[in-house]
Amino acid sequence: MPSVTFDLETITPLFLGGADQTIAELRPPAFRGALRYWFRAIAASITSFDEVKKWENKVFGSTDAGGAIIIRIHSPKTVSSYTLKRNNDFLGLAYLFFSTYETRGEARGCFTPGSEFKLTLQTRLSRSEDLQYLHLAIGAMWMLVKLGGLGSRSNRGGGSLGIKKEPETIGNFKIDKIKFLSHSVNVDQLASAIKDGISIIKQLYTEVLNGNKVTLTVPTSFDIINPQTAMVYLWQSQNAEENYYWDFILNSFGREYKGFRIRYKNATYDDYKEVKYWLKSGGKTTVTTIKRAAFGLPIQFYFKSLPGKKASLEATGNIKRSSSPLHIRVVRLAQGGLAVLIIHFKTQLLPNGRKLLLQSKSINKRLECSVPNQDIIDQEFIPSLSNITPVIIP
Repeated sequence: MPSVTFDLETITPLFLGGADQTIAELRPPAFRGALRYWFRAIAASITSFDEVKKWENKVFGSTDAGGAIIIRIHSPKTVSSYTLKRNNDFLGLAYLFFSTYETRGEARGCFTPGSEFKLTLQTRLSRSEDLQYLHLAIGAMWMLVKLGGLGSRSNRGGGSLGIKKEPETIGNFKIDKIKFLSHSVNVDQLASAIKDGISIIKQLYTEVLNGNKVTLTVPTSFDIINPQTAMVYLWQSQNAEENYYWDFILNSFGREYKGFRIRYKNATYDDYKEVKYWLKSGGKTTVTTIKRAAFGLPIQFYFKSLPGKKASLEATGNIKRSSSPLHIRVVRLAQGGLAVLIIHFKTQLLPNGRKLLLQSKSINKRLECSVPNQDIIDQEFIPSLSNITPVIIP
């Protein structure tokens, strides 16, 4: 049957496993889920949601029927348990990877950077429509390898994948236009290559799905790659040496991200002081909103000057968590350098009608606050970073 095989390698630790999280395991369902995600992110920019779901089920399957595409994974060459231990020189990395660190003597199993494995996408049948399904899956695979990640902390730099060579195909079809191997030697070239690649994938999807222009409303209910609904950037450390090591470049970015998110303030507003004064007053002051909630929930507040008093920020409706719209991964340049790729998806932080919920058991108070917009990300956080290169989304 027609198939395409990808030679992949891990750029950053890939935290992926089964029931026993101390053992690293490559699982086809994880890849299928990631491919579904990227299929939806592209397809929703060119056709209706109903059409997206119909085609997604045809390609990857549904609860009622299997999909047209089979995913096979070949054993990696290198498998080991990667133990992350706190190091005062890598507090930025610790902030991004916090849930993967060794606790109680157990390390989270992972595939170490440089681990190699093969993944094959194959059709069940060899009909003409099955070749279309295969091309759609290949497009989603390009998006995963170039823009996404896999496994735990994949949106914070974990599980970034690279391609070793152009894919091998079997069957009467070609994918010459879709270039997986990067030849970009700097971030400007890489930004241009990503733009061109997204354009090619969108053209492919438009032809197969008979897509046309769709009306998108921001914020969206799920992540969509479109100029209206997402912003993409490339970043490198000002210390050129750090841009050759995955842990150094993520640590450098993590320091910047942590510093901004933990102690956010601008000329007219200060999250830190607003919450601190609320706690100090015993809940008598008003907090209109907390802007850094745009980066996701929950948020924990501790103050050294208020011993024994702390607060947490969640949401009404018993919503404990909300995913961050900011996705981070590490990408490789052609001559060995690295860069951090940042995507801001303009998705809905909370369902309609929900509010932020600031609460503190130490003062026995709860306060509902307005949900902030996401201007803090593109208008404040991104400009605070040096060496930022925007990527145009076609």
